[in-house]
Amino acid sequence: MSVAVREFAEHGFHGARVERIARSAKCNARMLYHYYGSKEQLYLASLDSVFASIRNREAELNLTEGDPAAMARKLVEFTFDHFANNSNFVKLTRNENLLDGKFIRRSHMIRDMSQPLIASIAQLIERGHAQGVFSRKPDALNLYLTIVALSGHHLNNAATLGAVFGQDLTDPDWLAVRRAHAIDVILSYLGVRDG
Repeated sequence: MSVAVREFAEHGFHGARVERIARSAKCNARMLYHYYGSKEQLYLASLDSVFASIRNREAELNLTEGDPAAMARKLVEFTFDHFANNSNFVKLTRNENLLDGKFIRRSHMIRDMSQPLIASIAQLIERGHAQGVFSRKPDALNLYLTIVALSGHHLNNAATLGAVFGQDLTDPDWLAVRRAHAIDVILSYLGVRDG
């Protein structure tokens, strides 16, 4: 599956070739078609795979336990680091957006495994607010989308924004500052004192 993910991430759905995937995976295209049925199903399996990876790791964060401020920080750190260290995830989702989400809409699995994350964030917000750790109670989905934006926008637009502003948005030192900024923005928004 990692070979297919890489192929679709690098070339997009339309540019990817099942024959290249088969050659890199040291199998034959007929076997892939037998197992997956079509290029579309192989692409969808690739999407399912990268989303299963991030959702399983998010579940391990145990956001509903521990200090709410520490858990909010942990979620931002994890999301930022996952995007920064998994370029195939970023590229695959960017390519799927160029297709207007045509394939991801077909995946009940991705939708189903994403709901528990939002429920955990909602519980975290509720608990943090009830304990007086958070002064705000934002909508869980909106908060998560803000975390995603702070963690991924610079990656999705590194080439163009980097050229416009004369800054390498993939430079490790710049990314460290950006990561600290993302954490500060979310904790400040939640109303955590001395984040």
